[in-house]
Amino acid sequence: MAPEVAGSVPTLRFTVVVPTLGRDTSLNALLDALAAQTLDRSRWDLIVSFDGAEPTPAIAQRIDSMRATAVRSPARQGPGAARNRGARSATGDVLAFTEDDCAPDSDWLARAAARFDREPDLDVLEGATVDPSGRPSRRPDGARLHYLPTNLFVRRPLFERVGGYCEGFFRGGIYFREDSDFGFTLEDAGARSGREPTARVVHPVEHPRFLDPILWARRYEMDALLQQRHPDRFHDRIEVARAGPFRFRRPFVRACHAYVLALLAAIIAVIAGEEGIMAWFLVIAGLTLVAVWAKWGFSPPRLLVLPVVPLVLVVAEARGWLRARAIARRAA
Repeated sequence: MAPEVAGSVPTLRFTVVVPTLGRDTSLNALLDALAAQTLDRSRWDLIVSFDGAEPTPAIAQRIDSMRATAVRSPARQGPGAARNRGARSATGDVLAFTEDDCAPDSDWLARAAARFDREPDLDVLEGATVDPSGRPSRRPDGARLHYLPTNLFVRRPLFERVGGYCEGFFRGGIYFREDSDFGFTLEDAGARSGREPTARVVHPVEHPRFLDPILWARRYEMDALLQQRHPDRFHDRIEVARAGPFRFRRPFVRACHAYVLALLAAIIAVIAGEEGIMAWFLVIAGLTLVAVWAKWGFSPPRLLVLPVVPLVLVVAEARGWLRARAIARRAA
């Protein structure tokens, strides 16, 4: 545990905000982890924000026993909106965001509190999010934060000043990029930020199920809105791979585009009666599909659904572009 500064009077308080769909198993595990926090209970409170769900009687009783607060939305509006609802009921100086499938270490809040005590000018602090094996959930990007809402601390006045999370990054059960949008908005507001690797949260491995690659591809519908709101940061920061002095923008997306174009070219070649040319385009499609497969670590079971992933992504991007244009027209 990170001790409090000797001789100081601790005044900083945290409000932990958790969006949830009301899944009892994962939520109970999270509540167990929060109940084990070593930071004095007088220095933090908890708000569980149910998104289009009602807590079961057992969960409601558990929340009451922890002296926590439940807020509810009758319709599902997405995790960003759920975080905003929770934040509106918060009284802490700092909002501590995590999610209902996470397991914070017992000294999670204590480590964050010690860091804020040492650096009172900090506005935003990102802890470490790791998978059950201890590997980081995101590759480090120099000094830049990822703003993962699994482990993020934001001073409440700043959160209120920037308007919280944009709620437009959710539609029909799909959500994506609201964390990047929020982080870029904080940067635009001049937030002073830091990273605290000792404040850890364990998060499950992402997209483990058979059809998850297709669900993942659908999320790219939200890219157009992020690009519209933060064009420069989108270009410089979103899915940029680095290899020494070289930078590669959005290799996964570009591989999907290349696959779709190669398939279309093969179809046109068939219609034109050019079977030889068609074969070459099919080879190109296969090679680009290998690049797409790399995103899931060349997992053999994923190969069965992989040919559909680029098609889903391209359609999702087109829908997102139309949606972003409609949002811009309404805002004009």
